[in-house]
Amino acid sequence: MSEQKIAAGQSGGNSGVIEARKGKAMTVTKDQLLKIVNTHGNQVIDFFAFALNSDLKPPSPQTLNFLSLQHTRSGNMSLSLRPGSKLFSNLRQAMFTIEDDTSPGVHDTLVPACDLERYHQLGVQGHHESCAENLHLALKQSGYPFPNDLVPAPLNLWMNVPVQDGGALAFVEPVSRAGDYVVMRAEQDCDIPSFKLFENERLLAFLDIQPLSLGHALVVPKHHGAKLTDIPDDSLTEILPVVKKLALAMDAENYNVLQNNGRLAHQEVDHVHFHMIPKPNQAEGLGIEWPAQKTDMDKLKALFNEVKAKM
Repeated sequence: MSEQKIAAGQSGGNSGVIEARKGKAMTVTKDQLLKIVNTHGNQVIDFFAFALNSDLKPPSPQTLNFLSLQHTRSGNMSLSLRPGSKLFSNLRQAMFTIEDDTSPGVHDTLVPACDLERYHQLGVQGHHESCAENLHLALKQSGYPFPNDLVPAPLNLWMNVPVQDGGALAFVEPVSRAGDYVVMRAEQDCDIPSFKLFENERLLAFLDIQPLSLGHALVVPKHHGAKLTDIPDDSLTEILPVVKKLALAMDAENYNVLQNNGRLAHQEVDHVHFHMIPKPNQAEGLGIEWPAQKTDMDKLKALFNEVKAKM
């Protein structure tokens, strides 16, 4: 899978490259142009959009407003999109208008985002990055209040899924060319604000915009791994030093460092991340119960000998 280019602005503005099998979030304000370039000509992009409030903050969970392909098909009375077509939200609001498309105009509005189960059905063993995972990782990083078990159907730019006689679908090679691009004009403020505090080649740190307390931040290794034991040691060496820097920068006198692994341990996103959560008072910050158990010394000794032999 190849990388793609994305840019937002009236003349210049924000830009970046979407790495292969990765995602990128970008805030686009009303009337701003979004240009997505197919650098290699044979790649597909799953495009999602989420509306922001007038203060460029996410809405409440009760008023989520996101790109909806079923409403887009209905709003345009068409399965295909072309310059002049609008992209509509689940609230039937126009989010984008397609201004230009230098490709043959073949895009898909029917197929859902790929996910881990889809790759397992295709014979992949173990973990594989997917558009669904990339979406929720970006949402989690930015604190956007979107349900973890919901993945909206994306606009699949340059995916070629023709509707055949009798209504059957087929996956065929994209007909886009290297350098083809799509330009969209935002009809409202869209996507996700990100408050990045630190980044290098191994990790990323940013503020959680649904914090347990002011200054609640996340530190995320860029190497993908669902659990701590899935991350190589060299991708972990800088995490605690960055957590320490965050605590010092926040002037946090009392704070918790939290990292969860697995659903029973309250992990919601299958990508390792560390929380630095200031505890300014009893009401704010992390609340913890510690149901200590009575010690069975024989079992504890047996466990000690077993674990020590494996270290």
